[in-house]
Amino acid sequence: MWAWASGLVLVLALLAISGRSLTPQRIAYQGALGGLMLATNALPLGPLEYHLTLAGPVGILLGPRGGVQAAFAVSSILALMGHGGLTVVGLNALVLGTGSAVAFACYGMLARALRPAWAMAWATAAGQALAGALWMVITGWSLKGPSAPGGAPGLLRLELLAGLALPLWLLGIAVESVVAFGVGRFLERVHPALLPPPTFRALAPTEVA
Repeated sequence: MWAWASGLVLVLALLAISGRSLTPQRIAYQGALGGLMLATNALPLGPLEYHLTLAGPVGILLGPRGGVQAAFAVSSILALMGHGGLTVVGLNALVLGTGSAVAFACYGMLARALRPAWAMAWATAAGQALAGALWMVITGWSLKGPSAPGGAPGLLRLELLAGLALPLWLLGIAVESVVAFGVGRFLERVHPALLPPPTFRALAPTEVA
């Protein structure tokens, strides 16, 4: 209980802080991207039941605040549909929101030197890597307690978790990055104004003068 309760309290606090400046237009935009995020999360890819999250591209397009809000909405709807538990909505939103925020920050730096598609791909890889690491830390921390009667010792359970989760983590980074590259390339051609500008933009000579 301590794990999911603390995660829920933290994400609700973030939502209260980040929801003050929402406008109707912004809500519609976030709702559209959140719906896309929900669809990809609900469709498994192959027999491993792996699901795309789109946390990286959505976080890049919405920013850290919008990324957390979309992640919470998607996690809540999926839990109500029976995909995931209601108690872990807060933790799922934190994991996805962390990936979104990291991707947004990395994109702003990478876009100074790379094309938008490549910047989105590498930023998504960074966000997915940190989100996966956070998920494994939370899960491993929860498994450190004493095992149930007849269950495996805590150390053995951690080893099994690492052995099963690490390959899927690496696969997730690769797949999410490829999809993010496609999203970035599409937006670059169709609607580049949706892409956020690079951070710390270098001044042109005329601007310096």
